[in-house]
Amino acid sequence: MKTYIKNISLLAVMLTFIAGIFTACDNDDDNGATPVIRYVRTTSAAQSDSIITSAYLGNTIALIGDNFSNVREVWFNDQQARVNPVFVTNNAILVTIPNDIPTEVTNKIRLVTRSGIESLFDFAVDVPTPVLNFLTCEYVADGDIAVINGDFFLEPKVFFNGNMAAEIANFTKTQIQVKVPNGSKAGPITVESIYGSTRSTFSFRDNNVQTPTTVIFVDFEETSWNTWGLSAFASQGGPTGKYMALEGSTGSWAWPANPLQFYFNNPTRKPIVSEGDIENLALRFEANVHEWHDTPLLLWFSKNKDTHDVDGADPQAHWKPYLNSGVKSNFVTDGWITVTIPLTDFKYNKDESDDKRAISNLNELVDLHAMFFGAADGTSNVKLWIDNMRIVKYK
Repeated sequence: MKTYIKNISLLAVMLTFIAGIFTACDNDDDNGATPVIRYVRTTSAAQSDSIITSAYLGNTIALIGDNFSNVREVWFNDQQARVNPVFVTNNAILVTIPNDIPTEVTNKIRLVTRSGIESLFDFAVDVPTPVLNFLTCEYVADGDIAVINGDFFLEPKVFFNGNMAAEIANFTKTQIQVKVPNGSKAGPITVESIYGSTRSTFSFRDNNVQTPTTVIFVDFEETSWNTWGLSAFASQGGPTGKYMALEGSTGSWAWPANPLQFYFNNPTRKPIVSEGDIENLALRFEANVHEWHDTPLLLWFSKNKDTHDVDGADPQAHWKPYLNSGVKSNFVTDGWITVTIPLTDFKYNKDESDDKRAISNLNELVDLHAMFFGAADGTSNVKLWIDNMRIVKYK
């Protein structure tokens, strides 16, 4: 009898499936019967009647057949899947295809029973094309190593904008270390593998010209906006020339010295961005952290000229990378990294007693403020360098 899966969550699908989607026999000993797969189907509620002949790594599928009671092992190619007895009946097995790439491709499912009886069924495991998530740092000089993070990097080839091939220094399934070619241009990166190619949604050396949805509003090459004389600046070891150097000592609710504050006093008095969905926008910048034990960095936008007010009503984002599962430790980066703070993270007041604030209109994004301020366990040193502050469409 035809049945329909109405549950939308995978757990609900599993439980409903086991409870009665198919007529299951008693899980008695199969007396040496050979398990037989009749067909394979998806567990998706929207495709509950679909018979499939292949599926991607990590997908959960349903094996339908006979004599499954004593099945103890399920193999896809040369990779063994985890079999949960809770999801095994005499006529059905719910199983997740392993995420590991097969070494030997047989395009078979192999079942093994408790007594060692085996059976095979034709079924292909699809490996996705490369997944490109982010660059560890979007600004890397020619000849230096850029790090691409993602998945399914199998015998990869990397091409920078303009189809410029790059030398790969090292790679794993989830990360590629690649030497930036001389003369590299800003723009997306393409990674090819034996299973296809993918062009990145992020841009190498992301900038206003290359990506219309990106707005670099301060790169610290000139500081005419720094009318209050806050922050300090340096150029040695920067990703693109001059950068802001926030260095000094912080303490619990201690007003920081000028070098530990930042105020972009926008000379145009116009919003940094004029269009876009706040849900999809983020503040992004490069950071190089040499020392940071405690005290959050508070960031907030405002539109009130010549006002640097941590007690104001503007929603704040609180950056605390020194926290790891709630435990404080000295946060240090291995050189420059790219940091992304979604605009939806700007929701606090200074002590986080209010987390319901929000940026409601792009017109609020005129000036940008930052300072180390808040609760801390005591006095500690901080050394944070920042460059290329920009608003980006990040999703």
